[in-house]
Amino acid sequence: MAKREPNRKRPIRKTARFTAAEIAEIKRQQVGAGYNQFGAFARYRLINSPIFNVSLIDSKAILPSVRNIGDQLNQITHTVNLTGTISKSQVMAVKELVAQLSKLINTYLVQDTAFEAALKSALTTSNKK
Repeated sequence: MAKREPNRKRPIRKTARFTAAEIAEIKRQQVGAGYNQFGAFARYRLINSPIFNVSLIDSKAILPSVRNIGDQLNQITHTVNLTGTISKSQVMAVKELVAQLSKLINTYLVQDTAFEAALKSALTTSNKK
């Protein structure tokens, strides 16, 4: 049970544990931001730092397609290495596979531009304080 401190402006206490490297980085940021007290710095960062919603991809959805494209490219490469020549149909197949891979990357992996802009803004803002 938490000890009651009725005369305090902030009666609720939260704790966290850090590694030596983490606390050194926190101290560096604290000094860089001009805060003498850790509590004031922690409150500022916790309350004012933006929260980003990052949607992670389901690797089970993309991996089979990437694996299939990779296998086909590998087969073409193996054939070209054995024969020493490349046919027009093989070049077209490689172009098609690269287009499929590009489509997968655009569908699953390309970041949202609004997210990237917000992240960049937040990083430059937090570094200035």
